[in-house]
Amino acid sequence: MKLPIMCSQCINNDIASEHPIVAIEFRDDGRYEITCPKGHKSVTILQQQRFEILYEIGACAIIDGYYREAVSSFTSSLENFYEFFIKAVLFEKGIEKEMFISCWKQVAGKSERQLGAFVFLYLSEFGEVPILLDTKKVEFRNSVIHKGKIPTRAEALIYGQDVLNILRPIIKQLKTKYDKGVQEAVGQHLIQCRKENDHPVTTMGISTILSLTFTNSDDSLEKSLCRLCQKMRAVKA
Repeated sequence: MKLPIMCSQCINNDIASEHPIVAIEFRDDGRYEITCPKGHKSVTILQQQRFEILYEIGACAIIDGYYREAVSSFTSSLENFYEFFIKAVLFEKGIEKEMFISCWKQVAGKSERQLGAFVFLYLSEFGEVPILLDTKKVEFRNSVIHKGKIPTRAEALIYGQDVLNILRPIIKQLKTKYDKGVQEAVGQHLIQCRKENDHPVTTMGISTILSLTFTNSDDSLEKSLCRLCQKMRAVKA
């Protein structure tokens, strides 16, 4: 899966209304340094958070027939969302970035501790236990990731839909009740991606199946895959 990026200088110069596109692989840091066909160098920062991109990668893996990779990416998306949720809620309450980073170091790399932090923070904020993967889905995930199970397309699709069903309602809650914290978390991500000696920098947003930025329908994963196939073909064209 590749990300189509417009050259910001070509757009600004409006060179015969021709805006070259560079198709580039997704990066972990969300920072894309490109040189367009006309030789312009620029930096584009993708504002989508890691959990959004990881879910999209999982969807693409299903399309490409890599079902173990799809389950792994969906799982990583879920776990990365827990971190984002905690960050957004705490930022909303005025916790400083440095304090969050210091505390997060105590649970970094420990998924069970992160899940526990998410569960109790959610309980504190909403007065109820959050919806989580049920025991059978957890066993399925562990079998795929830790025991080498090779899932079918149907199994990967069901698992991805389960993750989607968990995250979409919580994202809506975040955007409704903690919008300031969400914007602060996204803003910190954009600042972190910048460097002092950057070429011209632009910020880019893309529509993803699981999205903080764009208004999502409640389409199923299966239906969303059809649209994603069309996008992928357009990038390759």
